[in-house]
Order: sequence, then C-alpha cells, then structure tokens
Amino acid sequence: MSAYINIYTNSLTDDLIPTILKRLNEHENVLDINSSFSFRNPNGNLPIVFKWEKPSLEIFNENSLKLNFAVSLKSFDLKEYKKKLFKEKIIKQSLVQKILGLFKKKKRKVAKPVKLSAEVEAKLQNYNKVFSLKYHSGDVFENHFATLIGAIITELTNGVCHFTQENLWYDSKNALTESLVNLYTLEELPNHINKNAVAIAI
Repeated sequence: MSAYINIYTNSLTDDLIPTILKRLNEHENVLDINSSFSFRNPNGNLPIVFKWEKPSLEIFNENSLKLNFAVSLKSFDLKEYKKKLFKEKIIKQSLVQKILGLFKKKKRKVAKPVKLSAEVEAKLQNYNKVFSLKYHSGDVFENHFATLIGAIITELTNGVCHFTQENLWYDSKNALTESLVNLYTLEELPNHINKNAVAIAI
C-alpha cells in the first residue's frame, strides 16, 4: 500500500543533498544518493544505495541494496490546500440498500471535510513549497528509510511534515526524535540519539 510523507517548507536546494547523506549515515549505512537526483526536478526519483546491518533479515546483511522513491516538489498555498481537503465517502448502506443498489448506475456519495488542527494550520501558512516522498508502507526497507529521510529533511529545512499513513504531523523540533523512537528498539535507540534525551512511554 502506497503512503506519502509530505514536507512543507520554503527552501529545498541541491546544496542540502550531501548533508542529508551525512545525517542518514549517523543512523544507517547509506552508501550513496544517486547523482541524478535533484530538488530542481519537480517530479522524479530519489535512488539510494544502502547496507542493512541488522540481526533482523540477516540474509541481506552482506549485500548492497537499492531503493528508488518517487518524489515531487511543488508550490504550496494553504487556501488551495484546504479546498482539496474534501473526500467523497460512500455512505454506509444496509443489506437491502446494497441489493437495491445493484440495479442503480450510481452509488450515493457524500462529501466530508478533513479538518486541520488550528496548530497545524498556523504552521502551514508560513510555507510555500511541499516536497512529497512516496513509499510502500508494507516494505520494511522503504518504510524505514522514507521515515528517516522525511524526518531529516524536515529538520534541515525547518519545515513541517505529514506522515499520511498514520495522519501524524511533526515539526522540525520533534520530527526526527519521534521517528527514531518509532524506528528502533529500546536496545538500539541510544546509538541513534545524538545527545538529546528522549522520553519513551512504556
């Protein structure tokens, strides 16, 4: 199942790519971000090469692995975004309605608004660009690295990110910390936190 991490920011340039790679390597063994990747390309791919040096899925530990995320960078306007936050949902139907519906050409639908919190809306009004990273949530590698990449870019650009799969919003102050807590076990976590204490609910 596809999911997205949307990062709202004002500035995203290729100058950040070496820093993103350096920051990724503080947590995982990422060998390369392909030189073909550029934030100047509004719709493209983000290819990375990495090694999975973990006890889980040991069969992959000796190999260089590749991921290729679909990405886009677009202009962002809060007013236009709010207009699009309406999703059509099929009304729940009884068994009789479903049977009768077989003889109708169209299903009844109703538009329901998806609301932003006041806090998120206040933050989003400060940004004019959105960088989207598409990944497959059921893929261990894609989920792991998409989360790391999204959190690191959010932190570096002083942005706000939306993890659409979980409908979670983070800002540059908590995106990476929250992501690390979700990505690593209690035993692994101390190796991935740089001097910042993290409270873990047990």
